[in-house]
Amino acid sequence: MSKLSFATVLFVIAFMLPAFITIGKGTPAPSVSFTASNQLKYWSLNVKNNMPPAILSKLSPLNEDDSEFFTSLVSKQSFQSNSKFCSLANLACYSELDSIKPLSRAYGYINDPSFFVQKVDPFSFFRMSVLRQGNRVHLSNLGDQFPQRAFLPSQIASKISLVENNLQKIFPQSFINPNTKGNIETTLLYCNAVALKGEIKSCPKSLEDMIEFSKTTLGTKKLVALTSKSTKGSGEMLTIGNIKQLNAKRVVSCHEVYLPFATYFCHMVSSTQLYAVDVVKPETKVPVNTVLAICHMDTSSWPTNHPAFEILKATPGKGEACHWITKTGLLWVGTGERLV
Repeated sequence: MSKLSFATVLFVIAFMLPAFITIGKGTPAPSVSFTASNQLKYWSLNVKNNMPPAILSKLSPLNEDDSEFFTSLVSKQSFQSNSKFCSLANLACYSELDSIKPLSRAYGYINDPSFFVQKVDPFSFFRMSVLRQGNRVHLSNLGDQFPQRAFLPSQIASKISLVENNLQKIFPQSFINPNTKGNIETTLLYCNAVALKGEIKSCPKSLEDMIEFSKTTLGTKKLVALTSKSTKGSGEMLTIGNIKQLNAKRVVSCHEVYLPFATYFCHMVSSTQLYAVDVVKPETKVPVNTVLAICHMDTSSWPTNHPAFEILKATPGKGEACHWITKTGLLWVGTGERLV
Protein backbone atom coordinates (compact mmCIF):
# COMPACT_ATOMS: atom_id res chain seq x y z
CA MET A 1 0.00 0.00 0.00
CA SER A 2 1.30 3.44 -0.93
CA LYS A 3 2.27 6.09 1.53
CA LEU A 4 -0.09 9.01 1.99
CA SER A 5 1.20 12.53 1.68
CA PHE A 6 2.63 14.06 4.84
CA ALA A 7 -0.22 16.61 4.96
CA THR A 8 -2.88 13.93 4.62
CA VAL A 9 -1.43 11.82 7.40
CA LEU A 10 -1.23 14.88 9.60
CA PHE A 11 -4.89 15.66 8.94
CA VAL A 12 -6.21 12.19 9.58
CA ILE A 13 -4.13 11.56 12.66
CA ALA A 14 -4.53 15.19 13.73
CA PHE A 15 -1.63 15.51 16.15
CA MET A 16 -2.15 19.21 16.67
CA LEU A 17 -2.04 21.66 19.53
CA PRO A 18 -4.71 21.42 22.24
CA ALA A 19 -8.12 22.42 20.96
CA PHE A 20 -9.16 26.00 20.43
CA ILE A 21 -11.38 27.62 17.83
CA THR A 22 -10.13 29.94 15.11
CA ILE A 23 -11.66 31.28 11.94
CA GLY A 24 -9.04 31.69 9.27
CA LYS A 25 -5.43 32.16 10.22
CA GLY A 26 -4.99 33.60 13.68
CA THR A 27 -8.51 35.08 13.88
CA PRO A 28 -10.34 34.22 17.09
CA ALA A 29 -13.79 32.70 16.80
CA PRO A 30 -16.88 34.45 18.10
CA SER A 31 -17.45 33.93 21.80
CA VAL A 32 -19.01 30.62 22.77
CA SER A 33 -21.50 29.87 25.50
CA PHE A 34 -20.60 29.04 29.09
CA THR A 35 -21.42 25.36 28.54
CA ALA A 36 -19.62 25.16 25.20
CA SER A 37 -16.56 26.74 26.78
CA ASN A 38 -16.57 24.05 29.48
CA GLN A 39 -16.96 21.33 26.84
CA LEU A 40 -14.04 22.74 24.85
CA LYS A 41 -11.91 22.91 27.99
CA TYR A 42 -12.76 19.30 28.87
CA TRP A 43 -11.76 18.23 25.36
CA SER A 44 -8.45 20.10 25.47
CA LEU A 45 -7.57 18.54 28.83
CA ASN A 46 -8.26 15.01 27.65
CA VAL A 47 -7.75 14.94 23.87
CA LYS A 48 -4.45 15.73 22.18
CA ASN A 49 -5.81 17.04 18.88
CA ASN A 50 -8.36 19.63 17.83
CA MET A 51 -12.09 19.04 17.92
CA PRO A 52 -13.50 18.12 14.48
CA PRO A 53 -15.98 20.60 12.94
CA ALA A 54 -18.88 18.13 13.20
CA ILE A 55 -18.37 17.89 16.97
CA LEU A 56 -17.82 21.64 17.32
CA SER A 57 -21.26 22.15 15.79
CA LYS A 58 -22.79 20.04 18.58
CA LEU A 59 -21.51 22.09 21.52
CA SER A 60 -24.23 23.34 23.84
CA PRO A 61 -25.41 26.96 23.46
CA LEU A 62 -26.72 27.12 27.05
CA ASN A 63 -25.42 29.94 29.21
CA GLU A 64 -24.54 29.47 32.87
CA ASP A 65 -27.89 30.63 34.29
CA ASP A 66 -29.97 28.50 31.92
CA SER A 67 -27.77 25.47 32.50
CA GLU A 68 -28.15 25.74 36.27
CA PHE A 69 -31.90 26.41 36.01
CA PHE A 70 -32.66 23.41 33.81
CA THR A 71 -30.31 21.19 35.82
CA SER A 72 -32.36 21.95 38.92
CA LEU A 73 -35.61 21.13 37.09
CA VAL A 74 -34.33 17.83 35.69
CA SER A 75 -33.00 16.90 39.15
CA LYS A 76 -36.53 17.09 40.54
CA GLN A 77 -37.54 14.25 38.20
CA SER A 78 -40.70 16.08 37.21
CA PHE A 79 -39.27 18.03 34.29
CA GLN A 80 -40.95 18.01 30.90
CA SER A 81 -39.25 19.72 27.98
CA ASN A 82 -40.92 22.69 26.36
CA SER A 83 -40.23 24.88 23.35
CA LYS A 84 -38.08 27.28 25.38
CA PHE A 85 -35.79 24.55 26.69
CA CYS A 86 -35.50 22.84 23.30
CA SER A 87 -34.72 26.11 21.56
CA LEU A 88 -32.21 27.36 24.11
CA ALA A 89 -30.44 23.99 24.25
CA ASN A 90 -30.63 23.42 20.45
CA LEU A 91 -32.42 20.08 20.73
CA ALA A 92 -34.72 18.25 18.29
CA CYS A 93 -37.77 17.73 20.49
CA TYR A 94 -40.76 18.13 18.25
CA SER A 95 -42.96 16.04 16.04
CA GLU A 96 -42.60 18.17 12.88
CA LEU A 97 -39.46 16.24 11.90
CA ASP A 98 -41.17 14.35 9.08
CA SER A 99 -38.06 14.29 6.92
CA ILE A 100 -35.87 12.54 9.50
CA LYS A 101 -34.31 9.36 8.18
CA PRO A 102 -34.76 6.06 10.02
CA LEU A 103 -31.78 4.99 12.10
CA SER A 104 -29.66 2.40 10.35
CA ARG A 105 -29.41 -1.10 11.79
CA ALA A 106 -25.76 -1.23 10.82
CA TYR A 107 -24.69 -2.04 14.38
CA GLY A 108 -26.66 -5.29 14.58
CA TYR A 109 -28.51 -6.35 17.76
CA ILE A 110 -31.96 -6.32 16.11
CA ASN A 111 -33.72 -9.68 16.14
CA ASP A 112 -37.32 -8.50 15.81
CA PRO A 113 -38.06 -8.17 12.06
CA SER A 114 -40.95 -5.80 12.80
CA PHE A 115 -38.63 -3.33 14.51
CA PHE A 116 -38.40 0.14 12.96
CA VAL A 117 -35.38 -0.11 10.66
CA GLN A 118 -34.47 1.18 7.23
CA LYS A 119 -33.42 -0.71 4.15
CA VAL A 120 -29.73 -1.41 4.41
CA ASP A 121 -27.38 0.74 2.33
CA PRO A 122 -25.83 -1.83 -0.05
CA PHE A 123 -22.52 0.07 0.03
CA SER A 124 -22.25 0.37 3.81
CA PHE A 125 -20.04 -2.74 4.22
CA PHE A 126 -17.26 -4.09 2.04
CA ARG A 127 -14.30 -6.48 2.07
CA MET A 128 -10.74 -5.39 2.79
CA SER A 129 -9.81 -6.44 -0.75
CA VAL A 130 -11.67 -3.33 -1.95
CA LEU A 131 -8.95 -1.20 -0.36
CA ARG A 132 -6.45 -1.44 -3.19
CA GLN A 133 -5.08 1.46 -5.15
CA GLY A 134 -6.90 1.80 -8.47
CA ASN A 135 -10.06 -0.03 -7.38
CA ARG A 136 -13.43 1.63 -8.02
CA VAL A 137 -15.60 2.14 -4.95
CA HIS A 138 -19.08 3.51 -4.39
CA LEU A 139 -18.64 5.78 -1.39
CA SER A 140 -21.58 5.63 0.99
CA ASN A 141 -23.15 8.75 2.51
CA LEU A 142 -20.72 10.34 4.97
CA GLY A 143 -23.01 13.22 5.92
CA ASP A 144 -25.37 13.94 8.79
CA GLN A 145 -28.21 11.46 9.04
CA PHE A 146 -30.20 13.42 11.60
CA PRO A 147 -31.29 16.99 12.40
CA GLN A 148 -28.72 19.14 14.14
CA ARG A 149 -28.78 18.61 17.91
CA ALA A 150 -26.41 19.78 20.61
CA PHE A 151 -24.89 17.83 23.46
CA LEU A 152 -26.56 18.42 26.78
CA PRO A 153 -24.46 19.72 29.66
CA SER A 154 -23.12 16.69 31.49
CA GLN A 155 -24.95 17.59 34.71
CA ILE A 156 -28.29 17.47 32.85
CA ALA A 157 -27.49 14.41 30.74
CA SER A 158 -26.49 12.43 33.83
CA LYS A 159 -30.04 12.82 35.20
CA ILE A 160 -31.66 11.25 32.11
CA SER A 161 -31.87 7.46 32.03
CA LEU A 162 -31.94 5.59 28.73
CA VAL A 163 -35.33 4.06 29.38
CA GLU A 164 -38.29 4.71 27.11
CA ASN A 165 -40.69 5.74 29.89
CA ASN A 166 -38.20 8.26 31.23
CA LEU A 167 -37.48 9.76 27.82
CA GLN A 168 -41.16 9.90 26.93
CA LYS A 169 -41.83 11.76 30.16
CA ILE A 170 -39.13 14.37 29.46
CA PHE A 171 -39.57 14.60 25.66
CA PRO A 172 -43.23 13.67 24.99
CA GLN A 173 -43.37 15.46 21.61
CA SER A 174 -40.62 13.22 20.25
CA PHE A 175 -42.88 10.19 20.62
CA ILE A 176 -45.77 11.59 18.58
CA ASN A 177 -44.05 11.30 15.21
CA PRO A 178 -43.51 7.61 14.28
CA ASN A 179 -40.16 8.47 12.67
CA THR A 180 -38.62 10.03 15.76
CA LYS A 181 -40.31 7.49 18.03
CA GLY A 182 -38.90 4.64 15.96
CA ASN A 183 -35.40 6.10 15.98
CA ILE A 184 -35.47 6.54 19.74
CA GLU A 185 -36.62 2.94 20.17
CA THR A 186 -33.82 1.71 17.90
CA THR A 187 -31.28 3.77 19.85
CA LEU A 188 -32.51 2.29 23.13
CA LEU A 189 -32.23 -1.19 21.66
CA TYR A 190 -28.58 -0.58 20.76
CA CYS A 191 -27.82 1.00 24.10
CA ASN A 192 -29.54 -1.57 26.30
CA ALA A 193 -28.69 -4.75 24.36
CA VAL A 194 -26.23 -7.22 25.85
CA ALA A 195 -22.74 -6.64 24.49
CA LEU A 196 -21.45 -9.04 21.86
CA LYS A 197 -18.68 -11.44 22.85
CA GLY A 198 -15.46 -9.47 23.30
CA GLU A 199 -17.23 -6.13 22.97
CA ILE A 200 -17.21 -3.26 25.47
CA LYS A 201 -20.04 -0.84 24.73
CA SER A 202 -21.79 2.24 26.08
CA CYS A 203 -24.11 5.04 24.99
CA PRO A 204 -22.56 8.22 26.41
CA LYS A 205 -25.20 10.92 26.93
CA SER A 206 -22.74 13.81 26.90
CA LEU A 207 -19.46 14.74 25.26
CA GLU A 208 -17.69 14.37 28.60
CA ASP A 209 -19.11 10.87 29.06
CA MET A 210 -17.90 9.83 25.62
CA ILE A 211 -14.39 11.00 26.40
CA GLU A 212 -14.36 9.26 29.80
CA PHE A 213 -15.69 5.99 28.40
CA SER A 214 -13.01 6.02 25.70
CA LYS A 215 -10.22 6.79 28.17
CA THR A 216 -11.34 4.08 30.58
CA THR A 217 -11.85 1.46 27.87
CA LEU A 218 -8.49 2.16 26.26
CA GLY A 219 -6.68 2.51 29.59
CA THR A 220 -5.15 5.86 28.69
CA LYS A 221 -5.00 9.31 30.30
CA LYS A 222 -5.25 11.16 27.01
CA LEU A 223 -6.84 10.46 23.64
CA VAL A 224 -6.46 11.14 19.95
CA ALA A 225 -9.69 11.55 17.96
CA LEU A 226 -9.74 10.37 14.33
CA THR A 227 -12.39 11.06 11.72
CA SER A 228 -12.84 11.36 7.96
CA LYS A 229 -11.69 14.58 6.33
CA SER A 230 -15.08 15.68 4.92
CA THR A 231 -18.27 14.44 3.25
CA LYS A 232 -17.01 15.11 -0.28
CA GLY A 233 -17.66 12.24 -2.67
CA SER A 234 -20.63 10.86 -0.74
CA GLY A 235 -22.74 8.66 -2.97
CA GLU A 236 -20.25 8.84 -5.86
CA MET A 237 -18.33 6.19 -7.74
CA LEU A 238 -14.66 7.00 -7.09
CA THR A 239 -11.22 5.50 -7.47
CA ILE A 240 -9.04 4.58 -4.53
CA GLY A 241 -5.74 6.42 -4.43
CA ASN A 242 -3.14 6.18 -1.72
CA ILE A 243 -3.86 4.03 1.34
CA LYS A 244 -2.22 4.13 4.74
CA GLN A 245 -2.80 1.59 7.48
CA LEU A 246 -2.93 3.19 10.93
CA ASN A 247 -1.32 0.91 13.49
CA ALA A 248 -3.74 1.18 16.39
CA LYS A 249 -4.03 -1.97 18.48
CA ARG A 250 -7.06 -0.80 20.45
CA VAL A 251 -9.78 1.47 19.06
CA VAL A 252 -13.06 2.81 20.44
CA SER A 253 -15.57 3.56 17.67
CA CYS A 254 -18.34 6.06 18.34
CA HIS A 255 -21.31 6.39 15.99
CA GLU A 256 -24.09 8.96 16.24
CA VAL A 257 -27.49 7.56 17.19
CA TYR A 258 -30.79 9.37 17.70
CA LEU A 259 -32.24 11.00 20.78
CA PRO A 260 -33.56 14.57 21.03
CA PHE A 261 -30.05 15.55 22.16
CA ALA A 262 -26.70 14.52 20.62
CA THR A 263 -25.92 10.95 21.66
CA TYR A 264 -23.41 8.32 20.56
CA PHE A 265 -23.16 4.56 20.54
CA CYS A 266 -19.56 3.67 21.41
CA HIS A 267 -17.87 0.29 21.46
CA MET A 268 -14.55 -1.42 21.36
CA VAL A 269 -14.26 -4.79 19.67
CA SER A 270 -11.23 -6.97 19.16
CA SER A 271 -9.37 -7.50 15.90
CA THR A 272 -9.82 -4.25 14.00
CA GLN A 273 -7.67 -2.56 11.37
CA LEU A 274 -7.77 1.14 10.44
CA TYR A 275 -6.99 2.74 7.11
CA ALA A 276 -6.79 6.30 5.82
CA VAL A 277 -7.92 6.14 2.21
CA ASP A 278 -7.52 8.79 -0.48
CA VAL A 279 -10.34 8.75 -3.05
CA VAL A 280 -10.00 10.51 -6.40
CA LYS A 281 -12.09 11.22 -9.49
CA PRO A 282 -11.92 8.16 -11.80
CA GLU A 283 -11.11 10.03 -15.00
CA THR A 284 -9.02 13.00 -13.86
CA LYS A 285 -7.50 11.52 -10.66
CA VAL A 286 -8.31 14.84 -8.95
CA PRO A 287 -8.29 14.29 -5.14
CA VAL A 288 -11.75 14.23 -3.60
CA ASN A 289 -11.40 13.22 0.04
CA THR A 290 -9.45 11.26 2.63
CA VAL A 291 -11.78 8.84 4.38
CA LEU A 292 -11.22 6.57 7.35
CA ALA A 293 -12.16 2.93 7.02
CA ILE A 294 -12.32 0.39 9.83
CA CYS A 295 -12.22 -3.34 9.18
CA HIS A 296 -13.58 -5.81 11.72
CA MET A 297 -11.46 -8.91 11.22
CA ASP A 298 -13.45 -11.23 13.51
CA THR A 299 -17.21 -11.35 12.94
CA SER A 300 -17.77 -14.72 14.61
CA SER A 301 -19.79 -13.25 17.49
CA TRP A 302 -21.99 -11.01 15.34
CA PRO A 303 -25.69 -11.94 15.12
CA THR A 304 -26.61 -13.92 12.02
CA ASN A 305 -29.01 -11.20 10.85
CA HIS A 306 -26.37 -8.46 10.98
CA PRO A 307 -26.75 -6.34 7.81
CA ALA A 308 -23.07 -6.84 6.94
CA PHE A 309 -23.83 -10.48 6.18
CA GLU A 310 -26.72 -9.52 3.91
CA ILE A 311 -24.46 -7.22 1.91
CA LEU A 312 -21.38 -9.44 1.85
CA LYS A 313 -23.36 -12.68 1.33
CA ALA A 314 -21.56 -14.19 4.30
CA THR A 315 -22.16 -15.72 7.71
CA PRO A 316 -20.58 -15.01 11.13
CA GLY A 317 -16.86 -15.65 11.19
CA LYS A 318 -16.54 -15.96 7.42
CA GLY A 319 -14.24 -13.07 6.59
CA GLU A 320 -13.87 -9.46 7.64
CA ALA A 321 -16.39 -6.60 7.36
CA CYS A 322 -15.21 -3.05 6.65
CA HIS A 323 -17.09 0.25 6.67
CA TRP A 324 -16.37 3.97 6.26
CA ILE A 325 -16.39 6.46 9.13
CA THR A 326 -18.91 9.25 8.61
CA LYS A 327 -18.62 12.98 9.24
CA THR A 328 -20.05 12.65 12.75
CA GLY A 329 -18.26 9.39 13.60
CA LEU A 330 -15.20 9.29 15.84
CA LEU A 331 -12.45 6.73 16.34
CA TRP A 332 -10.59 7.12 19.63
CA VAL A 333 -7.08 5.81 20.26
CA GLY A 334 -4.66 6.31 23.11
CA THR A 335 -1.78 8.76 22.74
CA GLY A 336 0.66 5.88 23.24
CA GLU A 337 -0.29 4.31 19.89
CA ARG A 338 2.32 4.63 17.12
CA LEU A 339 -0.14 5.15 14.29
CA VAL A 340 2.39 5.63 11.48
